[in-house]
Amino acid sequence: MKKQITLLLTFLIQLSSYCQNVILTQEPCTDVMAQNTKGRWIQTPNNGTYNTKETSSRLDEIHKLVLEMYPQPTGMDIVWHRTAGMSYFGSKHKYFKTNDDRQTFDYYNLPHFTNYSYNAAFFRYQCEYGKTNSLIATYPGETGTFLNILTNFTLGIMPPDDNWTINGLPVNMYKTPITSADGIAVLYPEPGRNVYEVLIHRKGILPYTPVTRKQYLDYCIIFHTRVNDGLIKDLEKMPVRSLEEQEKEKKEKLKKFEKDFANDPKKLNANVDYYLSGYQTEQDRRDELIVKTKKNKDDVIKRFMDELERTTGQGLLDAPALVNTMYQHEPFIFETDPGKASMLITENPDYIRRDLPKYVPQFFIVQFAWNEWTPFTKFSDILKAYFPFDKLQAMIDK
Repeated sequence: MKKQITLLLTFLIQLSSYCQNVILTQEPCTDVMAQNTKGRWIQTPNNGTYNTKETSSRLDEIHKLVLEMYPQPTGMDIVWHRTAGMSYFGSKHKYFKTNDDRQTFDYYNLPHFTNYSYNAAFFRYQCEYGKTNSLIATYPGETGTFLNILTNFTLGIMPPDDNWTINGLPVNMYKTPITSADGIAVLYPEPGRNVYEVLIHRKGILPYTPVTRKQYLDYCIIFHTRVNDGLIKDLEKMPVRSLEEQEKEKKEKLKKFEKDFANDPKKLNANVDYYLSGYQTEQDRRDELIVKTKKNKDDVIKRFMDELERTTGQGLLDAPALVNTMYQHEPFIFETDPGKASMLITENPDYIRRDLPKYVPQFFIVQFAWNEWTPFTKFSDILKAYFPFDKLQAMIDK
């Protein structure tokens, strides 16, 4: 979700000719007055290069649903636009290293359909700073309160700098459902954030496939083996000076002590003893690091092997893998609280109907995130209680 939010929350409005909306008040301005001020629905130009008549008409239908639910903004302006692009949902990845050793990938089953979204940003009214009888609209500006309704978008977040795939499909981190009716799932919010998110899909089939605990544990063993073997290989190649060169340096250091503490035998002996007690050749330090890394590898692999044995005994090998952080091995591997965890998934390419035109919606994600401001909170309550998710689901495949 974070990647989608970053992509879609681009509401630094670029209207240099716009004058900030100032409303004069007969009485001294208060927060209550600002919260009850009637606002505006404002449409801005489309984003993206794939806006078509078909996608625009569907997004206009979505806008009508939102307007029916909340026709008069109060305490805020709501600024909305359409955006459209190419969907890469369900695409397989082939990873490789570039000439400068950066990891990248190519798609090897190209997408054939469109993603598009309805994006609305909420800008509060507030009393004008330093003035008694005026309030202002904060649009244009920045806001952390927004509604996104996404069509055919990628699900979840791909872990950075990794190349784990299952049947060529990258493994993503996705939130787990709190409640799930047939085709409509409310997801857990990110801890500490005001976020409401709903996944709407075809009845009887999920657009994603959960990664099992066994798949996760098997790959963790592969991952940590690869990482530690790489560290060991690098350590073994670590350049060191010759023993003769290091011995010469050591003798020069001891001679310096004799010179610096010539008049204080006690300090001389203390400094020499301290230096010699911790002295190691570069070869010794390298070998010690190699031994430690090999032991760490064995310890980490054992933790995952022990968890694999424990999970087998509990009959949970096929249970979905819920984790806090990918590949962590302490103090626990799996998170038991779904509100704190991410579910590991791959997108389900079999979900997509390829007999449909590329602009047809095949699933939706509804996201609302809000800051602490009474009108924003009221909107979230209205959205949860009255948004016609069933009507949105009825648009799928049409």
